[in-house]
Amino acid sequence: MAPVVSPFRSLLLPLDGSSLAEQALPLATDLAARSGGKLRLALVHQVPPPPLDPAAARVFTAVELATRKSERAYLRGIQAKLKEGGIRLSSAVTMKGPVGPTLARHVRELGLDLVVMATHGRGGLRRAWLGSVADYLVRNLEVPVLLVRPRDGEPAPTVAKAARILVPLDGSALAESALDHAAELARLWQAEVSLLQVVLPVLTVPDPMFATPSSYDQELTSAGLRQARDYLEDLTEGLRRRGLQASCAAVVGWNAAEAILAAARPEQASMIVIASHGRGGLTRLALGSVADKLVRGADVPVLVQRPAGRQGRGRAASDKPTRRGR
Repeated sequence: MAPVVSPFRSLLLPLDGSSLAEQALPLATDLAARSGGKLRLALVHQVPPPPLDPAAARVFTAVELATRKSERAYLRGIQAKLKEGGIRLSSAVTMKGPVGPTLARHVRELGLDLVVMATHGRGGLRRAWLGSVADYLVRNLEVPVLLVRPRDGEPAPTVAKAARILVPLDGSALAESALDHAAELARLWQAEVSLLQVVLPVLTVPDPMFATPSSYDQELTSAGLRQARDYLEDLTEGLRRRGLQASCAAVVGWNAAEAILAAARPEQASMIVIASHGRGGLTRLALGSVADKLVRGADVPVLVQRPAGRQGRGRAASDKPTRRGR
């Protein structure tokens, strides 16, 4: 068998000195080891406005210098531990500036392939990076971002040996752009790629608020389910021709994100790979709807890919039930 040549040759792991941000370390180091890639550590130092009082300014300068020295020592300590474990490291750097834009510029300038990071950092679980740093990177980077939702006081999430990569699709070409990354990750972990499409019921009532399990057109919904299965089976065959283990399922669900999360429980899936835009195209970010809910709610890592700007074909799922005749 020919050796796997991974596209993930250079990985960035942003840290902030917190144990929560460090929960992305096991996944980042495992991926770097499997891909043969180099891991780069980065910490962005945020400088508050200096005080106007001269005496306070001198204290401020001394504190800033001490903080920068402490941050560099922290990164060197992480770097030393990783080198002892045989992980290939390119460097560990500290930078100044707004965190999201500074990291994004760093990724572009160095041509890095992937960002691996925790969704929460120094501010704790109540201050989600997804609302700031991670969200900024997903929306602005051309490379994928692999997000780990840390658990306070619990072991860091990893990918199981018997891995299963779940790829939610909605029938659009934009959503399908996640397939290549899912395939590469599956090769690295010798995992199965599992495709999933959620088909929303075709309602027979005018307002979805009054819908019940009996108020949808079973014939039309079944037709949509068959169409989704045919679509997924075609993609599954294509993955198998590439030498991958692959499976697919189409399910009826009233809420796409909830149905995907149910299929992505840790005993069923090891990772979710999803595009940040789907059927609604580039003007409607799926991050903020389905992908956002997956990152916030999944107990497994989620890789989010912002696809190049193609409009989707738009065939099946969204987060709202469809009405008859739409």
